Amino acid sequence: MKSNQRNPLSAEFLYELYSTAIRYDHICNILVGHMHKEYLPDRSFQRIQEVFVNHYQTYKKAPTYAVLSQAFAKDYDAIELINTFREYEGDQNPEITTDLFEQYIKGVRLQAVYSEVGKLYNQNKQALAEDKLKQYAEWLSGFTLKTSSFINVGKTFRQRFNRNQEKEIEQNRSGLRQVTRFYIPDLDELNNGRNLRGQLSCFLASTGVGKSHIAKYIGIQANIVDGLHVLHFQLEGSEEEALNAYSGGLVSKNAFYFERGRISELEMKRFEQMVESYSGSITVRTFPRFNTRVSSLDIKNGIAEYRKLNGYGPDIVIIDSMDLLTDASRRVWGAEHERSKRIAVANDLKDLAADENVWAVVTYQATIENREWLNDEKNVLTEYNCSEAKGLARPCTHLISLNQSGNERNEDMMRLHIAKARFFRKGDTFRIATDYDNEVFFDHARTLSMRK
Repeated sequence: MKSNQRNPLSAEFLYELYSTAIRYDHICNILVGHMHKEYLPDRSFQRIQEVFVNHYQTYKKAPTYAVLSQAFAKDYDAIELINTFREYEGDQNPEITTDLFEQYIKGVRLQAVYSEVGKLYNQNKQALAEDKLKQYAEWLSGFTLKTSSFINVGKTFRQRFNRNQEKEIEQNRSGLRQVTRFYIPDLDELNNGRNLRGQLSCFLASTGVGKSHIAKYIGIQANIVDGLHVLHFQLEGSEEEALNAYSGGLVSKNAFYFERGRISELEMKRFEQMVESYSGSITVRTFPRFNTRVSSLDIKNGIAEYRKLNGYGPDIVIIDSMDLLTDASRRVWGAEHERSKRIAVANDLKDLAADENVWAVVTYQATIENREWLNDEKNVLTEYNCSEAKGLARPCTHLISLNQSGNERNEDMMRLHIAKARFFRKGDTFRIATDYDNEVFFDHARTLSMRK
């Protein structure tokens, strides 16, 4: 190998790259279009690459293991390599694999240009050297293995459909449970089974209306109904308060009785069996009270710690309350920049939901002090009449406000208003019944009775 030639790709990375290309047609397309002979460490890889190229150019699909095995029926080195690809099936992330391959190609090009420019300078050909650098800079600014920002809908119609199918198949293969429900029928009907993983849903309410109740209600129902794993970050109130509220909610019993130990032994045994029968889990992580420097990075690190301890990640991440977070930079935001901080935090959490493949559920406290406005049941909180919602709505998939007049509070009722929804109709308002005495946010029976 020449001294100015970059080392070929590592065998370990190639195992994952080819394994990923077999599973994802769009990765195979990248492999066929951008893999060069000199990137590969030996002849076995090169022969396999030739089969990939020929098969994809003919059928516009990646070759299967059966096709590869047939192509190399008597080539034991190649067969061993193909079997190694199969062993690498599992947790591949196509985006990460693509990024690493892209970085490698850029590195190869840079090394070649660096060598050529050095030779030209040594030959006193400065103008040619500068032209080479200019050409490289232009190439670098436009080169990416990611999908082009200019996409022809018709020409990519089938390709995109196949990719969507791949995602669905991969989701089913992963063993991850479906996350599709708010556990409130009106919202679930509108969502219509859409995947909530990777989404950020914010519940906005004035103080004392019930934003913490709805957050814990979702966590409880996700555990009981769907067997999901919930990680709850408590940023206000005490740890015991959050734990007792969840404990009471799991058995529809006022947290006061749990907190004071006022449950009979007979009843406690029944509750204990009930809780143990749930296949999901709820884990609470609290931060010191009045800690104003908790950031979105702490949330990300908390998820990583959870995964390390349990061997799996959470399905739902709940943050109560987002207004107590700062962004990943941990900068000190002045009062005059509160809106910018709010948007920065929401953007961080939206990215986190996508990166971690979780549904992020957050609460946010509105600071509307005009009780008369709140008591008028024709009014609902939206991004247009609540300063907290300005800018906050943009990164959120859903912005749902909790609205309650004094009369509604006395009658254990409230209105849920869809201020923003990316995938379904916004503007709807639903009246629901609550049962906070038994740690129940949504009282199904009373809600149905109320609407008759």
